[in-house]
Amino acid sequence: MGRPRPDRASGPEIELRQLSAERNGEGDSWKIGWRLKNRGLRGLRIQAVRLPHGQFMSETIPFEPAIDLRPDEETQFQTLVRCDGPPGDVTENAFVIFYVIWLNEPWRVFVRIRVVVSFDGAPQATTELITTQRAGFSRQDLL
Repeated sequence: MGRPRPDRASGPEIELRQLSAERNGEGDSWKIGWRLKNRGLRGLRIQAVRLPHGQFMSETIPFEPAIDLRPDEETQFQTLVRCDGPPGDVTENAFVIFYVIWLNEPWRVFVRIRVVVSFDGAPQATTELITTQRAGFSRQDLL
């Protein structure tokens, strides 16, 4: 028996994990390494990523070329993030937002994360929830 066909309403499925945090010079800028995995039954094209929270922020980062992930395939990438909290600081409800193409349609994947600043100032993000939304509902959906 084969794998079930994906339901267009369910959206893409991913897994995201922080791999590293390295200070980028002096100050509050960090190179954050991530591992992204396609957990879905169909291929996924990652076009860009954005981290919009004021305490854990990066500009929109376009992937050129886009990252194509087959089912169960993973990739690694880095973001340059501003995080200036003191050791022990906790940021709730930060997001990593992916702009993707799934089944030939644009989607947004919202990864809600919790960020704890370690004793040396390094941010440590933990995934809490992943939701998806088909793009096209607002102007912000456009890159």
